[in-house]
Amino acid sequence: MSVGERRAEARKRRQEQCQKSCACVVISSLVATIVIQCLAKPVEVTVPNTPEVPAAQPYLAACSAHAKCAQQGQDDCCPSSDGVLMGCCSPIPSSVKVDPFRGMCYAPTPAKNVSVLPTDDYMAPWAEALWGKSGRDDLSAIRQMGFKVLRVYGNDPRLSHEAFLSRCTALGLKVIVAISDFPYTQESEFPETTCEDPQSKCATAPPYDCFTEVRLQFTTMLKNGFTVRDGEGQMRYHPAIEAIILINEPELKITYQGAIAKDAWSKGYYTKALLSALDGALRAEESLSIMGAKPPFTVVNSFSTCETCKTNVAGRGGRRSSPRRPSDVRVTPGFLEGALKPDFFGYDPRHDLKSALQNRWLLGFNTQDTSDVICKQVLQPLKATPLSGLPIWAGEYKAWYQSMPDSKVADFKEDWSKLSSWVQQGASCDAAGAPLRGP
Repeated sequence: MSVGERRAEARKRRQEQCQKSCACVVISSLVATIVIQCLAKPVEVTVPNTPEVPAAQPYLAACSAHAKCAQQGQDDCCPSSDGVLMGCCSPIPSSVKVDPFRGMCYAPTPAKNVSVLPTDDYMAPWAEALWGKSGRDDLSAIRQMGFKVLRVYGNDPRLSHEAFLSRCTALGLKVIVAISDFPYTQESEFPETTCEDPQSKCATAPPYDCFTEVRLQFTTMLKNGFTVRDGEGQMRYHPAIEAIILINEPELKITYQGAIAKDAWSKGYYTKALLSALDGALRAEESLSIMGAKPPFTVVNSFSTCETCKTNVAGRGGRRSSPRRPSDVRVTPGFLEGALKPDFFGYDPRHDLKSALQNRWLLGFNTQDTSDVICKQVLQPLKATPLSGLPIWAGEYKAWYQSMPDSKVADFKEDWSKLSSWVQQGASCDAAGAPLRGP
């Protein structure tokens, strides 16, 4: 019997063993062989009956509602009629509670040199040999190292994530999940969209309305493991989910005529795409009647400023030159003002986005810099703006040069310890910066 025949016979036996108790998935491996993996039944998880958190006091736009804005001589300051959240505005109150944590990113590419992978969704059952108890058991090792939160990237909504999330719950791990770039930059493959005429590649061309694409994508994710049913049959979020990333580094992906920045920022297209994405995600939850406490949404920016963003340009004009506007800070420039005043960006939301900002939003950023740079360029400036009342986390962190072959591990360890101490103390930059929830 040839090698090929032996492999075929082994596959056949494995299929017969799998079919009675579980599903089988066939995937192409990186060495051009075929692997058939028997997928274990999802781990049972107890769904806590966690009530919804009381909403924060609604944030008012009127200058008179903010002590430092009372002398501005205009009706609205927070934001103003031209979409600027002025430096005199009081901090935006938030009801979002995120316990301080130490986390790590998880993307265990199973090869040294890769050109094409079947999928980058490592939460799916095909990757259970990497994270599962019966395989390499990455999740257990991560928990033993003292980490409490994982950030994952790829997400194919057609694949189940229940087993992965339930394994995390069993180990005491929380997960920050993400919507992939697919609905924003690629053609839709959802058959139900053919009758709804969605804007495929919704973040690459007018009208920059991602409501339908994100609603459909996120609804499927919620059905495939992001939610579970409680004892009364009601849908609730899986207890492992800590937060949901709407999009990673959108300023590098949202384009106009194939180019990032420029008109994508100055015309407000970037902001409109994000506002409509949040709106679509809220509709997905609503359509499934999800009960109980819900995790915050977040957008993770690339640590860059946005000098040409619509609200930043408006904020530099005349009396708008008050210091420390939110658009000066490297976290989701323009979006936060847009949530307070979506009509400034030409968007008519189906939901109260201001309420979502106050009750479902977590500021986020990625960085390849040290803690000192994070302090000077994000946390200290943030504390001086109205955004200081919103929680913030670092989605990626490590100075780029600390990954070089000749770098010293001790240097990263020292900087990591400093950042971790800020999280534990609930204060950063010697109490001069906004509190960081987790790196």
